[in-house]
Amino acid sequence: MDMEYLKKAKQFLTENRDVEELRREIMELSSKQAALNYKLYDAYITNRTLAIRIYGYLSENLLMGGNRLPEDAKEIVDKYLMAGRKKHER
Repeated sequence: MDMEYLKKAKQFLTENRDVEELRREIMELSSKQAALNYKLYDAYITNRTLAIRIYGYLSENLLMGGNRLPEDAKEIVDKYLMAGRKKHER
């Protein structure tokens, strides 16, 4: 009976060690995901700021008698500035 108990105890410790390794790996991956989420958000905010600046330059160009807004520039601006508006209109 003592041998069986020791065998079960050893198996339990081995299984728990595997669980602890998985927990450590999950924590490490969660940390990496958080860092990537922050970088993604930072890139989005930077792109949004640049889109606002582009829109300002395009509007200034129109006020100075320039041509209409180029389609490619309008698509860039819409991608970053209209996304939030579409989400809230639903």
